[in-house]
Amino acid sequence: MAGNSPIHSFALRLLALLLFVDVATVFLGQSKSTSQCLSYEPSVVTLSGTLVRKTFPGPPNYENIQKGDSVETSWFVELAKPICVDEDRNAPDLNPARIDIHAVQLVLKPEMYEKYKSLVGKQVRVTGTLFGEYTGHHHTPVLLTVTTIAAVK
Repeated sequence: MAGNSPIHSFALRLLALLLFVDVATVFLGQSKSTSQCLSYEPSVVTLSGTLVRKTFPGPPNYENIQKGDSVETSWFVELAKPICVDEDRNAPDLNPARIDIHAVQLVLKPEMYEKYKSLVGKQVRVTGTLFGEYTGHHHTPVLLTVTTIAAVK
């Protein structure tokens, strides 16, 4: 009856636990490598949603336009579906992993505001590179440096 001894039973449980941990590690590793999350710059991404314009108080206090703070108007894309962004391994403090992002602030060249103003309030597809927020002028955790904006037909 050596097969039913406490040592044999412990060894079987330990072997089963090790096998479970090994299999779980393989599956967790696979799901991480096939992530559906986007990547920060220099990767180019395309996002879809509604182009919106929002106004915020700016300098000097970033609190209240009526009390003298300047007006800062920014453009955003309110996403059709939330996104996530993987951590930038080269700059994790600047570009951390983010989940459940519903809107992205857009960074445009000055001439782009005139070119694309007719698209405000409409469904668009925006292309560019992502970076993480780092100043008081940034109003979403992730921003997009825009290369193109196109209406969705």
